Amino acid sequence: MKTKKIISALIAGILATTAVVSVSAATLSDVTPENSTEVKANIVDPGSVSYVITIPDTADFGALTQPENTDTDHYTFNGFQVEATELNIKSNQGVTVYMKDSTATDNQFYISQKVEADPFKIAYDVYDTAVNEETVGSYNPINTTATPGTYGYHLCTFLAGSTGSTQDVTLALNQNALYGKTLSDIAGDYSGTIAFHSALIER
Repeated sequence: MKTKKIISALIAGILATTAVVSVSAATLSDVTPENSTEVKANIVDPGSVSYVITIPDTADFGALTQPENTDTDHYTFNGFQVEATELNIKSNQGVTVYMKDSTATDNQFYISQKVEADPFKIAYDVYDTAVNEETVGSYNPINTTATPGTYGYHLCTFLAGSTGSTQDVTLALNQNALYGKTLSDIAGDYSGTIAFHSALIER
């Protein structure tokens, strides 16, 4: 699966020492028995940090199917991972990842018809773990149980030393939303966008 990298932060600092300014050439003689020497040093901050978090390029539910009834749920899933590809951060730092629908105003997640003037929208849920038809009832989606912040729902935090770690994410769409709809009215390609945001934190 093609991936893309987001949010690379670069923070650098230099600590300087106070120095005595040189007065003249460093010589002593019977005429000038006193002189001074500039004492210099440089300290490079080892805390300069950068990080790369890898997210999926696309998430595809594939072809949706209109169910014959709504007696049970008819889920389709898409699972992917968010990875801490590079974590060059201090030992007391971490990188927090948030996610939200880029256009929704009700803190939910949607896909909608791409070319219609009044597009049909289908909601889906986001889980911060791997779920399937058998286990979906055992977990709660973050968009129904958590409170989103400015950048959306908290997905995970990668702490220093966890380079290569991954966070499972599952998108779950209940096709019961299609029940009773006229297929000619809702047919077509659907899309939506998840906005990811990362932030460097200290703990």
